[in-house]
Amino acid sequence: MLKPTFIVLTIGALALSACATKRYGRLQPLSSVEQSEYSCRDIAIEISKVEEFESQIEDGTKTNTKSVLGVLGDFGIGNTQEKKAARKTANARLAELEALKSGKNCDA
Repeated sequence: MLKPTFIVLTIGALALSACATKRYGRLQPLSSVEQSEYSCRDIAIEISKVEEFESQIEDGTKTNTKSVLGVLGDFGIGNTQEKKAARKTANARLAELEALKSGKNCDA
């Protein structure tokens, strides 16, 4: 028979590791209003914001307590998936901004 202390400790450890996945956030696709109203200056600012977001993702991948707990809980799979999803939204928004920049002849 399992001791109650062991059961409580096991449940506590699982609960902590489940909360250990890092959160990076998501960037939204360009709205139709953004596409029609952004000036070249606005596009440059938004590109800068995406680059800063990507930098924050990289800074977030450094090892800390959440990284260790995440590895213990799910072998780091949750953190990897979260990072991949955040990067995907950043890449999509950046591609939209670059296309808008080109379409508005901002390079000229």
